[in-house]
Amino acid sequence: MALPAGTDSINIPQITTGTLAAFQSADNTATTTRDMVSSTVTAPVRTISGYENVSIQLVEQSPLAGGLDRLVFGDLMADYALQLNTAVVGSGDGTSGALKGLITLGVDTTNGIPVTWTETTPSAPNGIIAIAKAISKVTTNRFKAAEAIVMHPSMWYWFASQVDGQSRPLVVPVTGASQAFNAAGTVTNPGAPAGLVGTIQGVPVFIDATLPKTYATNQSPILVGKFSDSYLFESGVKTRVLPDVLSSNLTVRFQVYGYAALAHRFNKAVSAISGTGTVAPSGY
Repeated sequence: MALPAGTDSINIPQITTGTLAAFQSADNTATTTRDMVSSTVTAPVRTISGYENVSIQLVEQSPLAGGLDRLVFGDLMADYALQLNTAVVGSGDGTSGALKGLITLGVDTTNGIPVTWTETTPSAPNGIIAIAKAISKVTTNRFKAAEAIVMHPSMWYWFASQVDGQSRPLVVPVTGASQAFNAAGTVTNPGAPAGLVGTIQGVPVFIDATLPKTYATNQSPILVGKFSDSYLFESGVKTRVLPDVLSSNLTVRFQVYGYAALAHRFNKAVSAISGTGTVAPSGY
């Protein structure tokens, strides 16, 4: 959603202790009550920026159709989007100018609901068990359905390549009205580079190449959650051309910047699966 102007933090109300209802023991006897306790989730507004210095000769004499400025700004804005997406799903802790990413939320052993997949040689059946545990933790703690599973493409295509003892795929491709038989998961968008690709345990699976493959040295965590409990606030991306900064060298600076805040309303809405079983698959 749009980031409000004139603030350096976003505050969202949160109920930490809810009201209480109970059965009345008999007519005209005391009923049950409990005072609601509220708190605030605070998300600091962070700045994302980048720039490129280009000689004025290259800008003015470039033969590129549409102009070199369009090429530079297009690349800067693409990387801006990449950095923001990486921060949202990543392991930033919310300090030192960073966002608190979904992995950080999901691996929190004090307030969160993480799952550890421990296996020296990872196997798809145990990975699917770990995903089922994460789904169960979300539904048990949040009392709402898990909306999605998010993993790195290498992890998804590794799952899609695994077979059972009879060499049958565990994640089965389906097309049109065809139905998968005895499948732990389905492939609904073969070969996709990003976005919705299929299901595991009936929950939609999305792939995102900005998820890390080097978390805890060599792991690629899998996220399971009710992601609509997290709110991303974004400003528009602003562009500037600064011809005076390095004018003594006839250099022009192209710059993009913007602001973002990420607030997580419930600690137990996202589970991150990590551990030796999530070591990034070799060759994928």
